[in-house]
Amino acid sequence: MFETPGLQERRGGTARQQGKPVSRDIVRDKQEVEDLVGGMNINSYISSELDVSSDLVSPLDSVDEKYALLDAIGKGGTATIYVARDRNLKRLVAVKSLKQDSKDYSKHLSRFVAEAKVTAQLDHPGIIPIHGLAHDDKDGVYLVMKLVKGKTLRDYLRNNTMNYRMRGIDMFDEDMELRKRLELFLRVCDTIQYAHYRNVIHRDLKPENIMIGEFMEVFVMDWGFAKVVSPSGSTTGARETLAGTPRYFSPEALGGERSDPRSDIFTLGLILQEVVTLQYAVEGKTDKELMSNIYAGKLAPIEHLFHWRIDKYLHAIIQKATAYDLEERYQAVGDLAEDLRRYMGGLSISARPETVCGIRFGSFSSDGDGDGGA
Repeated sequence: MFETPGLQERRGGTARQQGKPVSRDIVRDKQEVEDLVGGMNINSYISSELDVSSDLVSPLDSVDEKYALLDAIGKGGTATIYVARDRNLKRLVAVKSLKQDSKDYSKHLSRFVAEAKVTAQLDHPGIIPIHGLAHDDKDGVYLVMKLVKGKTLRDYLRNNTMNYRMRGIDMFDEDMELRKRLELFLRVCDTIQYAHYRNVIHRDLKPENIMIGEFMEVFVMDWGFAKVVSPSGSTTGARETLAGTPRYFSPEALGGERSDPRSDIFTLGLILQEVVTLQYAVEGKTDKELMSNIYAGKLAPIEHLFHWRIDKYLHAIIQKATAYDLEERYQAVGDLAEDLRRYMGGLSISARPETVCGIRFGSFSSDGDGDGGA
């Protein structure tokens, strides 16, 4: 065990004072281990461009041999999610199974495999770890991943709303609850910032695709519509197939323009508005009406469902994130996150730079005069 000179003296003197010379071999071996750990550079093994193809070069393991499927915990139009147990490691995992009787199976299969490969190559705490792909004796394909015990952001927001409806918002500290929601949102921003750094845009961000774990871990799910962009930020090709969820499309996506990271930022702005106001940022009863409102730039007013005052600086951040014009939006997710963090810290923000010496005049709470509200 290595001790500091002061500690050695308190315990009866240094090794030299006790007549025991320190072994140079031990010191050298320790230094070599530190050099090895500190000098490892795994970036050389990471490809600068992700493989988003649906090609598989090795045979898949049998899902039945490695995992025991327990119960179905979720069903969608094209897939079913099971909770399963790893037969060797005994851990619980989530297994996503593609329905073979789904319409356009081959198309869904390509997307399914591409989603697995993209998610597996994006190594970030906010992205679900992928354990592998597997198959069964009927040529079914299974995606095996970490099992997240928790709820979606949509469920989290609904719980807030339900509590406020049942007991009244005055029975709660909405300022504190809002701060918690903003902190969760910031972790989503951090995850998408990493994806954009890897030149990947999500294209299907929504509260239903954001999971919150038992210990408030935050995961961005469902990378099936993800697309690689060029270093300049735009996707390749003349026009794109519209992909995603109607309530969360960007105006440029609806216009058939090529997506870039700012399209994700627009959608993050819509989610931020929901996080703050506890109601949808886009109104409409049908998909056509929702898309028409987004394309026309008609978003819902930034008003709290329970009439809680929204700080004008937070209002400005939402407006900048959801700006119709690409050039008026935040140009990077990191800029949006930075403004939000500065707002929460009482500092100036780029969306509304009304400050003296970098200090913002306003309030994070609902109290005070008009200077603290929208």
